[in-house]
Amino acid sequence: MAPEAGAQPRVRGWVDGTAPALQERVLHAPPLAFVEYCLRGVGQVMFMNNPFTGLFVLVAAWSFDPWLGFGGTLGVVVSNLVALLMRFDRGAIEAGLFGFNGVLCGLALATFLAPKWDGVATTWIVVVSAGSSIAMAALAALFAKAWGVPPFTLAFNLSVLLFMITGLHTLRGRIGESISPLLPAVDGPQVSTALREHATAAVASSLDGWINAVFRGIGQLFFVNSILGGVLVLIGIAICSRIAAGFALIGVVIGTAVGIGLGASGVAIYNGLWGFNSYDACLAIAGVFYVLTWRSALLGMACAAYTALLFGAIASFLGPWGLPAMTLPFCFGVLTFVMLRGTSPLFTYVEDITTPEDHLARARAQAREGASAG
Repeated sequence: MAPEAGAQPRVRGWVDGTAPALQERVLHAPPLAFVEYCLRGVGQVMFMNNPFTGLFVLVAAWSFDPWLGFGGTLGVVVSNLVALLMRFDRGAIEAGLFGFNGVLCGLALATFLAPKWDGVATTWIVVVSAGSSIAMAALAALFAKAWGVPPFTLAFNLSVLLFMITGLHTLRGRIGESISPLLPAVDGPQVSTALREHATAAVASSLDGWINAVFRGIGQLFFVNSILGGVLVLIGIAICSRIAAGFALIGVVIGTAVGIGLGASGVAIYNGLWGFNSYDACLAIAGVFYVLTWRSALLGMACAAYTALLFGAIASFLGPWGLPAMTLPFCFGVLTFVMLRGTSPLFTYVEDITTPEDHLARARAQAREGASAG
């Protein structure tokens, strides 16, 4: 029994949690270290500082569409190279904090630019992903000084939305058909409402509809619209944190339920668009930024519902221009709930973020020490 008990920390050090043993080993080999913190950057989209999480996400993207996988890989590589060239904080780079905006920029532009495998599109992925690192550094400094919170994926949203808005009115933006101003509806509102209610009811009343909404929602954070992609992303989260994986499932279900309750488009619900912001918000509050308790769990669920409402509002606002909400609802939702820190003794804010399991273990250890001292 003793050897097995000693083996567990070694497994956690190499694969589980934040994989500190792996990071310590590869830091002595710069090429491997670069790959490793690029993968950590992919996982950091969901606050998972683990290279295997990032690897599973990239596998999901490449298996869904090689062009999508290429765009995401190029984006995270370019954003990290720029961070190194600019000599930004090395610890933040190694933790993947200059990669997550870049990978999202690459994935988004691979989704919305046309045609695929085009030199112009590839160039824009490089340019926008590089710009996201500059924006991340500036926003991080501003947010830290003003509010003491991170800017989350605002650098990605600002970089891509500014590019796409400009691209709608230029010749060489080459924005695809999925991004264009909407034309006035030719059918009456009664027909549109009837079709929407039918589609929404069909999704809500079938197991197939829920399975698609949940797992496509998990993948849609990375523009991967497939059940397999969602499963791979969820496995990646679970490698780093089982608590986070559980709240990812809870959050995507809550976001989907809010969409159904509001009578949103059944097509959007089925394809996971009402769930991806909510699940990232739910796991962020329930365990990442607050120590997990039953109260913070409820707070995370509330944040998931609030974020889904934000998605409906922001998507409605950007819809007439044909622009996606992307992760703006997540940013505003989590910022709102993170800014609650210090306002109530019921929630313990985490200053040094690792994994929900680590936060919980530290809190319990401190409670035992306090009880012993008392």
